[in-house]
Amino acid sequence: MVEQGLQRIGIDTHGLQKINWTKWILLLSVLLLAAGIGFYGIRNVAFNRTGLELGLLGIFLVTAIGMVLYRLELGVIAIVITSFFVRFTIPTGTATKIPASLIVSAAVVLIWILSMFLRRQVKLAPGYYVLPTLLFIVIAILSIPYSWLLLRPDLFGNGRSGQSGTDFTFVQIAAVVLMVLLPLVMLMTANVLRDEKWFKILFGLMIVVAIPELLQRITGNRIAIYDFKLSTGASYSVWVIALSFGQAMFNRSLRVWQRGILLLIVGLWLFFGAEVNSTWFSGWMPAAVAVMFISLLRSRKLFFVFVLGGLFLFALRPEYYIGYIWKDAVTMDSNRFGIWQTIIFDLTLTKANIFFGAGPASYIKFYETYYPNADVILSHNNYVDIFAELGLVGFGIFMWMLFGMFRTGWEQRKQMPSEFLNGFNYGVLGGFVGICFAMGLGDWFIPFVYNIGVAGFDFAAYGWLLCGAMLALNFMQKPKQVTNAAQ
Repeated sequence: MVEQGLQRIGIDTHGLQKINWTKWILLLSVLLLAAGIGFYGIRNVAFNRTGLELGLLGIFLVTAIGMVLYRLELGVIAIVITSFFVRFTIPTGTATKIPASLIVSAAVVLIWILSMFLRRQVKLAPGYYVLPTLLFIVIAILSIPYSWLLLRPDLFGNGRSGQSGTDFTFVQIAAVVLMVLLPLVMLMTANVLRDEKWFKILFGLMIVVAIPELLQRITGNRIAIYDFKLSTGASYSVWVIALSFGQAMFNRSLRVWQRGILLLIVGLWLFFGAEVNSTWFSGWMPAAVAVMFISLLRSRKLFFVFVLGGLFLFALRPEYYIGYIWKDAVTMDSNRFGIWQTIIFDLTLTKANIFFGAGPASYIKFYETYYPNADVILSHNNYVDIFAELGLVGFGIFMWMLFGMFRTGWEQRKQMPSEFLNGFNYGVLGGFVGICFAMGLGDWFIPFVYNIGVAGFDFAAYGWLLCGAMLALNFMQKPKQVTNAAQ
């Protein structure tokens, strides 16, 4: 009817039929959304900033958007650079501020999704991890309306963590954004990277800041120009050590001096963590686990050398390790087992729902209600957080996703097309094992909104991104040899 009406008034509709309306509607929607976000962001960010700061930020954002539109691989690199160097945040009207890495990640993921629609190729590369990742995203999104049905009015809004139901809803949304966007970053990376040069650039970015960041941590002085400040986060040590050690052990094309530099980086970071910050277990033990895992894959003899080396160091100063480090652990962290027991067996199983949990961040509300005279507890454990928030179903899907990621890296480890990618795969696989260990000591992989918070997206993003890069290697394997029988 519309077409006939246009023809009656003399408008030729033949050209209109050739227009890809889906494409232009999507583009217009993105532009309107970007304009709205941009207006809100500029309005909140412009206050108390100099012209030079706004100019630098504007140049950075325009350049980043243009590069990502040109090559999606550059979006992957932009996420890492932003998480390392850009401390620019957008205020939300609360104590929570949105970090630049989250904004960039959301933009890159959105461009990736829209590009699939525009090409009419909405599909993901197959893998063991794909289905559980998508299910985890879905159950995380549905956990918000589910928690609304579960929470009573006396739980929803009257606790010490928030003064109104609306405030707590924003907290829940922030928690779900972390649980959804981080896996999406992984999926996007796994479907975008297909050229070895991008893996080399990614590896170079992770390694190039190792020495200056180590010096910053030792001296306490930060390299900064306004909102551009080098900061890598607690989980960086796991990845820089694992990536360096993976290359040193499995990249046979390295020269002696290159291998020596990588081993020096591993040694310096392990020494800084285990000696200088010895009582901060989550800061160095996951990296040590990654090294032990990679060494076991390289050689059983090498693994036992590390074990004997650790026993030798313990024998040199037993009083230091027992009287200082172990005593500090018992004093500071021995109550965590009781906290985990309370969250899982009391709050989640008896007062919330064993199958679907209490909803995002909601176990804090249950604790405030049923233990009003006690201090609010945090689990400092990703596994406990996921179980409490999403229940047995969500936790099972989460573990399924982790297993799928590990299985992919494990099965492809002997099929890499180059020595560098071989070392890269082993490095990320070892780092992933270290991160799985770290999740039992803190909320490093999926920051808990009441602990590390939304700001923790900075150092969680590149961990998920590296895992996505490892998964992308599954499509760069050597073709398997065809046997005579198969022929």
